Amino acid sequence: MIFRQNRLLSLIVALGVLGAAWGLAKRYSVEMKNSAVEITVDYAEVAQIAGASECSVPETLDRLKQSGVTSVAIQEKTVGDLVTAGAVMMRPGPGVTWLYGLTPNQADTLVRSPFCVATKVPGPISGPQFLAISGETEFVLTIPMGLPKEDVDEAKQADMPVIARLVNHPGVRKADVEKIASKLQQEGVKTVIFSADQVLGFRDAIDEVADVFKAHGLYYGSIEFSKQKGDQKFATRMLPDVVRVHSVSVAEMGTLDRPSAIERFVRAAKERNIRVAYVRMFDLAASNPLRSNQDYIASIARGLRSDGFETRPAHPFKPVSIPIAARVLIGFGVAAGLMLLILSLVKLRASTIWSLFILIGLVLAGMAAPGVDIGLKLVALLAAIVFPSLAVLYGASGSPEAPASRPLRAFLWPAVVRFIGVAAISLVGGLMVAALLSKPEFMLHIDQFAGVKFAHIGPILFIAIAFAAGIAWRPDGWSAQRARAAECLRTLGGRPILMWQTVVALILLVMVALLLARSGNESGIGVSQMELRFRAILDTLLFVRPRTKEFLLGHPAMLVGIAAALGGRRNWVPLLLVVGLFGEVSLVNTFCHIHTQISVSILRSVIGAALGLIVGAILIVAFSPRKHKGRQQVTGDR
Repeated sequence: MIFRQNRLLSLIVALGVLGAAWGLAKRYSVEMKNSAVEITVDYAEVAQIAGASECSVPETLDRLKQSGVTSVAIQEKTVGDLVTAGAVMMRPGPGVTWLYGLTPNQADTLVRSPFCVATKVPGPISGPQFLAISGETEFVLTIPMGLPKEDVDEAKQADMPVIARLVNHPGVRKADVEKIASKLQQEGVKTVIFSADQVLGFRDAIDEVADVFKAHGLYYGSIEFSKQKGDQKFATRMLPDVVRVHSVSVAEMGTLDRPSAIERFVRAAKERNIRVAYVRMFDLAASNPLRSNQDYIASIARGLRSDGFETRPAHPFKPVSIPIAARVLIGFGVAAGLMLLILSLVKLRASTIWSLFILIGLVLAGMAAPGVDIGLKLVALLAAIVFPSLAVLYGASGSPEAPASRPLRAFLWPAVVRFIGVAAISLVGGLMVAALLSKPEFMLHIDQFAGVKFAHIGPILFIAIAFAAGIAWRPDGWSAQRARAAECLRTLGGRPILMWQTVVALILLVMVALLLARSGNESGIGVSQMELRFRAILDTLLFVRPRTKEFLLGHPAMLVGIAAALGGRRNWVPLLLVVGLFGEVSLVNTFCHIHTQISVSILRSVIGAALGLIVGAILIVAFSPRKHKGRQQVTGDR
């Protein structure tokens, strides 16, 4: 075995795992200390429910608070909103726009606004106000009016914290933002979530706006899956004062049943570090809409509490402080893993091994130690490729060239033991990736692991080529392996391509394409209704839902492939192990989702491997005869 033959390199890998555990322990502590999830509702929907229930808005907010609501989101109004609602009449003029019908408070807001030049037309002190605003109609319609004072006052009457929904507008300056932030502080606002498709300050004033918000102690609510322009740049500038927001759009709410909607919010908090649940009312047309939505929100709150969360105002994650020594250990651990991968294929002299290791180790440790994103990403990418590849070669190592006389089920227990080793090696890679990238920008999904697609396809291509070249079964000298590869590839190229081989190749290509398309959080292929129902069943039965491609495809194929290798059935081993590699790269990829809590990633991987092992064992027992019918001559790479 490669690990027994290279004990010192294996020890260095173990030290790398200790470095990863050191860093991940600090991340786990930070994640566990941030258990507050804020349930916020939309003021406009609250007002609709209040009207339908013949209750005041403060009374409605108070009853929703009893169900678990912790804040209300109030939309900033613009002049255009007032005109559209028919609350204000507008008449354009040459270089000036006239507004009539404003309340005294609205008129005073525009007169004091830094975004326009507005003059009151003499008239009654109370009652509708008449203003002349410099500028064309298109400009005047975009002028922000701030949060409606009446709405904020009603929230205060219910002792309900306010989340501000601000809009972007042209010509924003630092002095203007200072006034906005100061006003928000006066109104008791702590978190800002931008409205429409742009953040405030997009494009060129993002840094200035973010700096002012940070100086005033405001948090930025970054909407998950949002397409708001400037979101990533604004969130990066605001770090660490960022909270992730999950919301279901009004259009999508119409397609969900109540249990699915509840489960989405609970799972978003548990699995993706969501700390603000922006809850749209489930049913505004019920006979008793207030009671119906109280029950709906209470169910979300109960689901969150059952998973260990508290429903109270959200706060950002504290930065995770990964020690430099831990990153150095991981860098050398990845280098040792790379050397073990090389030695699984090629025998090298001790002087060459250690010269290469020292060189590679110093480079990788030097890239990881400073904590700079590009260096961390490159070392993490290498780990994500090396360890699944090493795992597969370990699974195939030591297999006999001739088939044994015993049936495949006779090798089940040794295959189980080796499968656990394969999964453990892949887990090592995942833990190292997770520890390297445990930084706020990754935990909040502002930045993400680079090379997700390559981390999937790289190990698969590498292992497929190694088996096709006949060099994956056992290590040998460089000259011998080169000659073996040339002979195998020449023989392979001279064979006629049979129909079944074409079919198998096409199936593999489709599987790889699906694997790549479905990788990442926002995959290019949707999920069928059948798969959604299957996932819902798994979510109900298990604390954490494992990945389907792991426990139904990759891990079972890996176990069967290992059993076949141990039994000397080499014909199908390469195909089975390549398919099994889908499960290993998926396992490592689980840890590339840094915005998922590390405890959830570990549980998901362990549950997936355990279920996959069970499925694979069932396949071996079900399709392997109790007695092997004689020895069969097996052609192929030896």
